[in-house]
Amino acid sequence: MPKFSIIIPCYNGFRFMKHVLESLENQTFQDFEVIVIEDASLDDSFEKLTEYQKASKLHMKLIQNPENLGAGRTRNVGLENASGKFITFIDADDFIENDTLEILNEIFEKENVDCVIFDYFLKTKNHTIKQNSLRKGKEGRISKSDALIYSTGSTWGKAYLRKNIKDHQIQFPNLQRNEDMPFNKLAISVCEAIYYCDKPLYYYIENEESLMHNPELMNEENAKNAFSIIENKLKDKYYHEVEAIFLQEYLYAITMTLIAKKVSSKIIRKQIEDSLAKYPKVYKNEAIEYVTRYQKMCLKAIQLKAVGLLKILSCLRNFIKKIR
Repeated sequence: MPKFSIIIPCYNGFRFMKHVLESLENQTFQDFEVIVIEDASLDDSFEKLTEYQKASKLHMKLIQNPENLGAGRTRNVGLENASGKFITFIDADDFIENDTLEILNEIFEKENVDCVIFDYFLKTKNHTIKQNSLRKGKEGRISKSDALIYSTGSTWGKAYLRKNIKDHQIQFPNLQRNEDMPFNKLAISVCEAIYYCDKPLYYYIENEESLMHNPELMNEENAKNAFSIIENKLKDKYYHEVEAIFLQEYLYAITMTLIAKKVSSKIIRKQIEDSLAKYPKVYKNEAIEYVTRYQKMCLKAIQLKAVGLLKILSCLRNFIKKIR
């Protein structure tokens, strides 16, 4: 059994995979398998991956989906075929530091934990910026509550004991978007010992061609369905934590999606009213103090139902992104 299974979904993505494959070939810790699931691409990604697999020294499992399943269900295929003690995920257009697995292995062995959350770099066209995967906390063991509330919803930047995931049948839901957030919150909920590593080990590439930037997938129903999964599974045992997740992943995310879609102010105000009725005391949750400055301004405007101000804030953010 390899120590790590690294799961990489690929859809029309081989042309972006040079960096991730190089970073895996150059790992200072070599006891791992790579599971690439080719999601019925429309280009020659599978053929290129087959050629690469034959020439590479990597222990690679290459699987082709018979039809396009989407990122979440494709990662489930990876989970079904994983054999490592620990699992982690990388997107096809991203990559990791050469000593990532060595550092993770040392933490798992020394700290005897079943989850490690680690920081990352955001790479834009002009900058490489260190980002935190945990909004509150210092390096070391952290509580499950803090991990649930303050960790990002992204699939990457986390490594799990595979047995936990398998025994509790944690899977990615069948959503077009936001499928990673419920997976990670549910996966964290079944962990007993969690470690936060403040070293940036992952490089997230801001890629305009990725699904994250596809306007056709900009749908508030994805966020609603994703949160509903978390709410149904965790609310009874982790009400405070679910309320905190609601603040950012439901109230903020859905409202700002409607703003981006240029929905009428009347509909947006109605959505805000309906959202706040679900958790009327959400603004007293201390998690609001640990969101970004931009999110805090937006959440205040949401509380005031100031749709005009939200539109201005959204426009300013889009302008800053363009010049970044």
